[in-house]
Amino acid sequence: MKLFAHRGWCAGAGENTVAAFTRAAGQAGISGIELDVRRAPDGDTLLVCHDPPRAGVDTLTLDAALEFLSGTNLELFVELKERDLAPTVINRLVAARMAERSVVFAFPPVARAFPWTQTRVVRLGIIEVFPWRLNGAMRDYAPDMLFLGWDDRVWTRAAFRTWWSAASLMRLSERHHVPVAVGIVQRAADLDWLRRQGVHAAVTDLDATITARLG
Repeated sequence: MKLFAHRGWCAGAGENTVAAFTRAAGQAGISGIELDVRRAPDGDTLLVCHDPPRAGVDTLTLDAALEFLSGTNLELFVELKERDLAPTVINRLVAARMAERSVVFAFPPVARAFPWTQTRVVRLGIIEVFPWRLNGAMRDYAPDMLFLGWDDRVWTRAAFRTWWSAASLMRLSERHHVPVAVGIVQRAADLDWLRRQGVHAAVTDLDATITARLG
């Protein structure tokens, strides 16, 4: 199972920064990073940030991020936080020669605007929170990767494990012929469970416990 560092290393201070990406690039056992992309207030510049950018705060641009990341071996999960960004982001990935090691993905309200019916030079994915909607997502979009998981509410993590302990994640991947990525993982025990489920990748917040096990 591949591990992707959430927002470069983990959510919180220093997320989505070159410093975080540098830590991930130097950490054994990390295959890639997940990062978020939004528009700057000027409407033209693309920024690497999860939340809307605040005035006066220095925020990493996508171009600067890709310039750094192109010199690493990291794979990319690129989550788009706003509609109509996909064509531009895809072009930037192609220009940075990172298309083959990237997946562009989003929640359904944003992913609906992806160029699903065009020739795909970058793999496209969709986040589906509700298992009973997976068949519809596969039928409507034919994504190259499925993203599943839970949020920071305790019950969503418990519900995910309960559901997928009965309905196999491995069988899901095999049935739809598509790799499955899961996040956001914050416990080493959950990573162990996901490995046993045959998951392709996990997006994880890296803490001392998890990194100590990576070597």
